[in-house]
Amino acid sequence: MKLVRVFLLLLCFYLSFCKPTLTSDTSQEEDLVEAKCLAKKYTHLSCNKVFCQPWQKCVEGTCVCKLPYQCPKNGTAVCATNGRSYPTYCQLKSLECLHPGTKFLNNGICKAEGKFSVSLYGNTNSEGIVEVKLVDQDTKMFICESSWSWTCKVLIILPSRFIYSISRGALDIQRRFTFPEETYLNSTECLHVHCRGYETSLAECTFTKRRAKGYQGLAGVVCYTENAELPTDESFQCVNGKYISQTKACDGVNDCGDQSDELCCKGCRGDSFLCKSGVCIPSQYKCNGEVDCITGDDEVNCEGFAPATQEETEILTADMNAERKRIKSLLPKLSCGVKNSVHARRKRVVGGRPAHHVEDFPWQVGIKEADGISCGGIYIGGCWILTAAHCVRVSKTHRYQIWTSLLDWIRPNREIKVELANRIIIHEKYNASTYQNDIALIEMKGYPNPKVCKLPKSTPACVPWSPYLFQPNDRCIVSGWGRGKDKQKVFSLKWGEVNLIGNCSKFYPNRFYEKEMQCAGTADGSIDACKGDSGGPLVCTDANNVTYVWGVVSWGENCGKPEFPGVYTKVANYFDWISYHVGRSLISQYNI
Repeated sequence: MKLVRVFLLLLCFYLSFCKPTLTSDTSQEEDLVEAKCLAKKYTHLSCNKVFCQPWQKCVEGTCVCKLPYQCPKNGTAVCATNGRSYPTYCQLKSLECLHPGTKFLNNGICKAEGKFSVSLYGNTNSEGIVEVKLVDQDTKMFICESSWSWTCKVLIILPSRFIYSISRGALDIQRRFTFPEETYLNSTECLHVHCRGYETSLAECTFTKRRAKGYQGLAGVVCYTENAELPTDESFQCVNGKYISQTKACDGVNDCGDQSDELCCKGCRGDSFLCKSGVCIPSQYKCNGEVDCITGDDEVNCEGFAPATQEETEILTADMNAERKRIKSLLPKLSCGVKNSVHARRKRVVGGRPAHHVEDFPWQVGIKEADGISCGGIYIGGCWILTAAHCVRVSKTHRYQIWTSLLDWIRPNREIKVELANRIIIHEKYNASTYQNDIALIEMKGYPNPKVCKLPKSTPACVPWSPYLFQPNDRCIVSGWGRGKDKQKVFSLKWGEVNLIGNCSKFYPNRFYEKEMQCAGTADGSIDACKGDSGGPLVCTDANNVTYVWGVVSWGENCGKPEFPGVYTKVANYFDWISYHVGRSLISQYNI
């Protein structure tokens, strides 16, 4: 009978993906997996690497379930497998996240006669051709093999007799399914299915139908079982314990089911797309109108890029992926990191160039104590300033003034606004000897009411939530009123471009802490932060022209000399600490 190519890589209970078999020669494959990253055991729930779904939020680096009331109130009513209707899709998905037994059935309110079912038609109770019955359809139908493309991400909820199949997906192998002679397989009217990857039931995918000319292969599946594959020297072990071929890692396909094979990549196989954060995504996700890389680089340079489209004759189910996108558009957005003007960047803080316009550095503030600006700081929104712990003392809170929109503190410009410090929060694990955790927050008093700060010329810098937003060799900007060459005093705000530097322990052995610190500088040392720049910003701009405060000027040696780069507190490491004190909704529009 018919030979069916098994495309579907699915989870028998949770997630899975589909694609054709890769035929690369393992011995010729480049090792694309970064072991150091792999040790952190990232999965599809790791919000340092991926976006959470609208019904999830990020807590300490992991996507966790929101409560239903935390979803937007507007949306499409849906029906669940428990027979109950819910006012929005987001609320149902949130409830399912908390109680996995409750799953999506169809859009709209529940009808007694409307049921979705899926089964396997084949040799055994754990493999066969996928057969579905859609809501409001009278008969069961098979799924076209061509729509089990490797861009699909589908879960099939199998009947209880398949419970023994471990929820790690399907085997990517071929099977010959044999059927009785009287069995008809009408492949000219099979269904096409489109899935996006967040689904936990095949019912959430979009089904379409079009008449094809001649026979089409039908989609089949062989479930992964505990003894299906034994590890070899050429195996990749997923975080969930499943073993796959090394050739399947970093190909843009979630072969593991938990996406752990695609999150620690130095490059990507095939035509998949490599995000700057080291994540491989299907090439179809590039320029699809939705940011899939946390770094945003999949939606850059999209002019003239036309994703492949398919003409469908009849849409049989609701497009819940469109509903998911709509829910995302309803989540709160922040206005941070975007300047009113953009200066021309020049390779020309030591060795820096004076700032001429307040709008060029709208997040830069000066911290004044006694006779002059003693440190810099970064405005991050509301009444909050980020700075270095070594710049401030809680006992001196009443002495500090926060100067915003300041260019020159000897010849003050008219845009300057001065705020008083109301409260200082120094990181509880700050070590003055090693400069570990050299970070602090200043809450300004505000005027006329406490905690209401109006800074018309200031724009907050965005606070990074992931340490993967920027990489070594990325070019960033440092600014401040620190000492110049030969330690001469500087009165006007200066700025300069520096490159992020990896492996900084070679410059400062036994003194550099990679998780908490970031080095930046130039090869010749011509541009550097120096005394007086402390607490000020090292800002980096992403592919979408949004600026993040990547570092806080902390320490260094021999200002402006080669092989002595400046050391900055790595702000992404302190996102949870900052959000605990200032409120997450103030500083992030992602994963909240």
